[in-house]
Amino acid sequence: MSSSSNYYVSLLKLFCESQNQTQAKQLHCLILKTISHPETFLLNNLISTYSKLGNLAYAHRVFDHIPQSNLFSWNAILFIYSKLGRLSQMQQIFDLMPLRDGASWNLAISGYANYGSSTDAVGVYKLMLKDAAMNLNQITFSTMLILCSNCQWMDLGRQIHGQILKFGFGSYVFVGSPPLLDMYAKLGLIFDAKRYHDEMLERNVVMCNTMIIGLMRRGMVEKSKRLFHGLKERDSIYWTTVISGLMQNGMERGS
Repeated sequence: MSSSSNYYVSLLKLFCESQNQTQAKQLHCLILKTISHPETFLLNNLISTYSKLGNLAYAHRVFDHIPQSNLFSWNAILFIYSKLGRLSQMQQIFDLMPLRDGASWNLAISGYANYGSSTDAVGVYKLMLKDAAMNLNQITFSTMLILCSNCQWMDLGRQIHGQILKFGFGSYVFVGSPPLLDMYAKLGLIFDAKRYHDEMLERNVVMCNTMIIGLMRRGMVEKSKRLFHGLKERDSIYWTTVISGLMQNGMERGS
């Protein structure tokens, strides 16, 4: 990798972070003028930049002219179709890919899930289970659990929980929102949620907060308070959750 390519990539990242499409295009022109045969690494970063900036035409133009595209190239162009909800084109790119990794499958699943094609998202997930189970990861399961929660799919949600355990992700605390716990709580399966919460060896702030909210929503005020008082540390989020829950339950009883 040349020093000029490294320099250009650092500039592309800067323009991407600042959402400066004009400067990204100017740098693209400079690259074409100063480098007769740009490296695939540099061209991939151009595709990625245009994808993150939402410029489909320029991203595809660069992709079409890469002499030796690789998996990163395909994922970068798949990303923009997934991000923009161009689902038929996304599927075409996905079908044409010579190789796929976990990111490829996740992009296809999330593209369908985010743009209302829930059954297609499930179809891709099932195909992944059949043909590429080694690529399953926490993002795959998180996306599917959120989908089950939003669609109120109780049976599929329980199946996915079983697959999480089967493929060795049972002890993983998902980054950010705990989708498995949240799914059970939103589906009204509060005892499943509580059992899962109690079985976790490691719990983060969001997980405990989600459990408190779930218990409050089901009117289980005393259980929620016991969980709250059992916490070693409590921040403003916990206090706000409990106070809001108590007020809601008080208002319901008074109505």
